[in-house]
Amino acid sequence: MFRRSVHQAIHLTCLAMAAFSMPVSVWLLSAVSITGAINWLLEGELRAKMRNFFNRPAMILLISLFAMYLLWLLNTSDFRGAIHELKIKLPLFFFPLVIGSSLRLTSSQMRLVLLSFITGCITATGAGYLALAGLWPVEVNDSRDLALFVQSIRLSILLNFGIFSAFRMSLDTNTGSKALRIALATGAMAMALFLFRLLSVTGVIIFIVLLGGTGSYLMLKRKHRIIGLLMAATAAAAGTAAVIIMTSAWAKLHNPENQEANVIHQETLEGNHYTHYPEENLVENGNLVWINVCEEELRREWNRRSTLSYDTLDKAGNELRVTLIRYISYLGNTKDSAAVSNLSQQDIVNIERGFANPLYAHPGTLVAKAYELAWEADRALKGANPSGHSVTQRLEFYRTAFGIIRKNPWTGTGTGDVRKAYIEEYNANNTPLTEGYRMRSHNQYLAFAVTFGIPGLVVAISLMLVPWIISPDRRHYLFVVFISIIFMSMFNDDVFSSFTGTTFFSYFYTLFLIVEDENDV
Repeated sequence: MFRRSVHQAIHLTCLAMAAFSMPVSVWLLSAVSITGAINWLLEGELRAKMRNFFNRPAMILLISLFAMYLLWLLNTSDFRGAIHELKIKLPLFFFPLVIGSSLRLTSSQMRLVLLSFITGCITATGAGYLALAGLWPVEVNDSRDLALFVQSIRLSILLNFGIFSAFRMSLDTNTGSKALRIALATGAMAMALFLFRLLSVTGVIIFIVLLGGTGSYLMLKRKHRIIGLLMAATAAAAGTAAVIIMTSAWAKLHNPENQEANVIHQETLEGNHYTHYPEENLVENGNLVWINVCEEELRREWNRRSTLSYDTLDKAGNELRVTLIRYISYLGNTKDSAAVSNLSQQDIVNIERGFANPLYAHPGTLVAKAYELAWEADRALKGANPSGHSVTQRLEFYRTAFGIIRKNPWTGTGTGDVRKAYIEEYNANNTPLTEGYRMRSHNQYLAFAVTFGIPGLVVAISLMLVPWIISPDRRHYLFVVFISIIFMSMFNDDVFSSFTGTTFFSYFYTLFLIVEDENDV
């Protein structure tokens, strides 16, 4: 339609915009992808493009992953579900075809794409910082609320790639001026700090592993050895600190500061009787929650101090009475009118917002996250319902996925019947999860096995891994970082269950396979 140079300019612009929009807007990402596909068609020269595609075996392998979902339609009864799944997986077809059949990217064009992606990550980071400061119109009740545009676990994965891409480019004199490289290094540090405010367990673990791996890599190459030593030391310190913080949180949860807090009393200061449920083993800050409870006084005094009724839900959707009782227990007080009257106005606001203790009122802090994880683990060990607890409920997701796999070990459920299989298995295994929390595996390896069966899992992993193995650029730093992020994240996220996750994999994988060779760090 236009001159070839115009179509190529549009192609590169779409690539850059897709990279920018990945952490910022799913809608924009979809719109840019569609625009790129239209430009690819209007440019013509389809025969030459198909020749390029078939001359690149890695592209055939990548697109075969989408072909698996098409082939497993033969094992599907729910075609409405299949269409939904194929829409999400469409980037597995689109990017290898459109990018993989086009001209190779030059090193400078790849740097432009990476700069655009880093800019998008910094934009998402900046918005999160504004939300944390109360300058963005959103209420932050949890560290995950700082991910304003995509899910927090997906944002943490994208940020990891953004951080190490910015770091890599800050060391490369080909990137541009010294000012730009300083800006990239600063951006990498800002994103890393935000990653620890976002507190996605998956994202933090990946970051520590990559930081240590990068440090070791730089020391072995004897280039930037001091930076490498600092990075390796920082990774070791971060890992050690994480263990210490978790250990401290576990100790805090089980060792009361005041042993008197767990002594059973008979009457309140007003002369009313306490109710005790010593068989209930819920603790906060080492203090038993369900002893020394006088709900009559709690109700009266709470309704005097707050506009939210004692017998309603807090703003997080939990029973307000339970949030209040847990909060007072954390403080080590008996649950009566005196305890409510001694609460500060900030305490009242915290309870109304659904914070079960003062720590949770500071989302994005390591101490609060460690305490939350320790609390969830404690409840799981004591056989409590894991519904709503992001880490421990995953055990139920895994148990259900394994149940489905045992029933369909060879051919899986098929592309469209995954949802139906999970519903049936949750009902069959008497899961304690309430209906709203009965989700899929949150593990891409299990997701493959559920859909394709165990042989299909092996084929799918091979199709993901072999293009990297056969690539002459497989040892390039960012390619290794990318592959590492993908395969690590798949342990705690079903990457291909979202358009953003599928796009991240297919888009950057394809680019790394067709970019012209360049010097590594």
